[in-house]
Amino acid sequence: MTAEELKSLVQSTEYYNRYDKANHWDNVAVLAGRPMQSAEFNEIQNIAEEKIQAIGNALYEHGTLIKGCGISWNATTKTATLEVGQIFLDGLVYDVEAKSLVIADPDNIQIGIWKIASVLTEYNDNSLVDPAKGTPQYKMPGAYRVVVKTQWGTNTATFNNAEFLPIYAIHDEKYIVRVTLAYPAYMDVIARYDRHAHGSYIVEGLEATVVRSVNDIQTFKISEGLAHIDGYETKLIQETSLTVRARPDLAEIKDEPYSFVPDSSGKMKISVEHTPLEIVSRVRVTKERTVNLTHGSAGGIDSLPNDSVFQILEVKQGALIFVQDTDFTINNDGLDWSLSGEEPTPGTIYSVTYYYRANVDPDSYDKDSVTVSGLFDNSLVEVTYSYRMPRKDIIVMYRDSKVDYVRGVSASENPVAPDTPENAIAVAEITQTWNGLPTITSRGRRLN
Repeated sequence: MTAEELKSLVQSTEYYNRYDKANHWDNVAVLAGRPMQSAEFNEIQNIAEEKIQAIGNALYEHGTLIKGCGISWNATTKTATLEVGQIFLDGLVYDVEAKSLVIADPDNIQIGIWKIASVLTEYNDNSLVDPAKGTPQYKMPGAYRVVVKTQWGTNTATFNNAEFLPIYAIHDEKYIVRVTLAYPAYMDVIARYDRHAHGSYIVEGLEATVVRSVNDIQTFKISEGLAHIDGYETKLIQETSLTVRARPDLAEIKDEPYSFVPDSSGKMKISVEHTPLEIVSRVRVTKERTVNLTHGSAGGIDSLPNDSVFQILEVKQGALIFVQDTDFTINNDGLDWSLSGEEPTPGTIYSVTYYYRANVDPDSYDKDSVTVSGLFDNSLVEVTYSYRMPRKDIIVMYRDSKVDYVRGVSASENPVAPDTPENAIAVAEITQTWNGLPTITSRGRRLN
């Protein structure tokens, strides 16, 4: 602590300390015959602590976990179990005791180290009076003790004269991420060599498996493990589950043509070219129909009751058969009698048999096929539908141990997995074909 911090903590008019780093004091030179000042004892401690902190800061970064300090999370009981260990804070190494924390709302909580300072006096610890019997100062009060204690806690706790350093957070109430990433200073040199020599790689574990896929909600599990990401050791402390909404991308196929060949029940099950089929937006078919028309005015047009008429099969009145392009033509889904050939007498009835195109609802469809019926043999059926395009995604782990799902770009053929984000390693490649469970392939490079 600085002299000013100590003065604020001790809160005694009898405490003196003139130490200031800006003065560059390196030692206290005690001269014979001169009494020692209480301020000089305090300043000696500050000078020594400053030198120790300078060495520590050259080796470690503030917040470095020196030893232990691991964590495990029980999502069922909402309990974080924190290990005993040592942590580097403000240039010095502090011991931390193990502790369990019950956290009701983990998504809004940070778990870390509280550094708590207090002052111990003879009033709350009578062992601080002078124990030297037979001396004038026996049982007399002496110096106070400055106590600095570190302990596990959450950012919602409150303490006097305390500082909080977040270490962990619980993401999605399921898995643990590192909030503060601190490493020994020399690790930068080692990491740079490791990164240039090997890149990022998996040391052990980090195997991904798919647990379930229901209504495009997919759950994966990633085993605990260890990786080097950009040269820095990153650990997934415990098995982690990851639930994502897969969100398939759709592509539309317009008017895919088929010839109607019915089975014995008069139906045809059409196996479409692209699967899995998501939705059928239109089935356009060829139908045959015979209708009776009343001829209007001579040389006029008699409209047919259907749109998209494309072929006239027969026009007759009694035994008389009329010939297309001699007696009549097709004009806007009607029969045009303006030619110089034969035509029915106005006001009389004649029959017309023709083909026309119509949109119909399919009898049924599933992820692979569309079923239609009620058509004549070898007639044209055109199906417009949307299907789920295949895609490759990846599961990645970041340097803070956060696990995430990165979606790729869908493609009709040969989809390509996305690039791995910065400060992360891909641990698995997910191939989404949308037929049952996705296929998982180990992605991260592993060093034997």
